[in-house]
Amino acid sequence: MELLGPSMIDVVNRQKPYKFTLSQVLKFGIQGLESLSSIHAKGFVHRDVKPGNFVIGNTVETSGIFYLIDFGLCKKLKIKDGVVIKPPQNGNFRGTMRYASIQAHKKEELGRNDDLMSLFYVVIEFYVGKLPWLDIFDKDEVHRLKEDFRQSHLLTKQLPEQFLEIERYITSLDYIETPDYERIKQLIRQIANENFIDLDQKLEWENELNGRKT
Repeated sequence: MELLGPSMIDVVNRQKPYKFTLSQVLKFGIQGLESLSSIHAKGFVHRDVKPGNFVIGNTVETSGIFYLIDFGLCKKLKIKDGVVIKPPQNGNFRGTMRYASIQAHKKEELGRNDDLMSLFYVVIEFYVGKLPWLDIFDKDEVHRLKEDFRQSHLLTKQLPEQFLEIERYITSLDYIETPDYERIKQLIRQIANENFIDLDQKLEWENELNGRKT
């Protein structure tokens, strides 16, 4: 059994300001996509993607690897003749309000596209430092803000242009459509190349964490 280390909440709380570098964010984004792609390929939707459900490895070899955990809200997709079937609207909110998709606020059945939207919110929060609805605790108000930011694209206004392309692609997906994970990863790699970032380079906190094990 793999030994796991701190969650991403623990990691970000070690840093001031409470956000990550572009290099860290891009590396996390690719690994997050790979985790979701693996879960989705097995026919499941996570439905609660958030920082606290990503942890890093607890060894020198795995301290740069992100692991997605907590499958308490995970649900199997209904597939018939190789096609995903969307169940009727279930009427219940699923997930964590800050990172929940707009479909979750509408109490619709959550699919692979919703996992991707939650991951997108996490990535934005890690890079910017906080989401616009951080201090709002009313679900309806958070829903309204998410709708406003989606329509205005303000969430990605000061970010590399590929973030807007990723947002547009994710919001174009429906429940049934299989996401093109490689397309999103390619956009992330474009950001890395344009900013001279080596995605194979160690994360900034790896040496700090590994130093405690020596």
